[in-house]
Amino acid sequence: MGTFTRGTLLAATRVLQTWSHSDIDRFALELGVEDHAVGYSRANKANALSGYLLQVPGARHEDGGSVFDAVVRGIVKNAINNLHSSNGGAVDRRFPLDYPELHAALSKNGYVVQGGVLRRALPEELDLPDADDEVHALLKAHGFTVALGHLDQAISAHSRSEWASANGQLRSFVEGLFDAIAEELAGGGTLPVPGHQRRIWLANRTPPFFVPGLNEWDGQGKGFIEGFVRRLHPAGSHPGLSDEEDSTFRLHLVLLVARSLLRRL
Repeated sequence: MGTFTRGTLLAATRVLQTWSHSDIDRFALELGVEDHAVGYSRANKANALSGYLLQVPGARHEDGGSVFDAVVRGIVKNAINNLHSSNGGAVDRRFPLDYPELHAALSKNGYVVQGGVLRRALPEELDLPDADDEVHALLKAHGFTVALGHLDQAISAHSRSEWASANGQLRSFVEGLFDAIAEELAGGGTLPVPGHQRRIWLANRTPPFFVPGLNEWDGQGKGFIEGFVRRLHPAGSHPGLSDEEDSTFRLHLVLLVARSLLRRL
């Protein structure tokens, strides 16, 4: 998709609906998409623009940049300017409160409003939007519908700022993913009960799914996969409430690890 995901575009264009007709028209003119931001109402114009960009995500403006990205960035910039503050810290605090859906979507993509501007919270090389798209595609390709359902519920809860619910669904997704991978590799053969026992099976099968040379599993709880699972269960099955930063970190970590393991599968 690019820098931002579908969900971020939709969150941004919901903000666009609150602009005046003249402001929407001017914005579309500046990006050369006036023929695609049309309608009798502001919502119609915003939805038409979203629909166009989702159908043609590779659209470019006259300077060669992505229209998809330019729309999101332009709406975020306008939202920040509308907070009417010369104090970057005040803007940083108010943006999540005034634009919670857009803030959550940007956070999921690895972006944050900091110092009164939109900045990357994580290195570009992590490519979180593409990781999200690829994980979804691979889960569907393998038929891992239960794991996919947990991931979608986690993302939905995260977008609503329901951190504890998002964390719980992320744990369920990871457990369901490992169980499903074991079932596919077993090819109908006998497997231990779901959960930790199947992760042990994945580590000890021939060839092992968790790579010993990468220190992914040592059977003593010190391997990467073992630590990864523990990080998602910091206080057992009921870890209590979480904050945004921790929940977003978990989401990013889960997407990156899941992409790597699904590619391996």
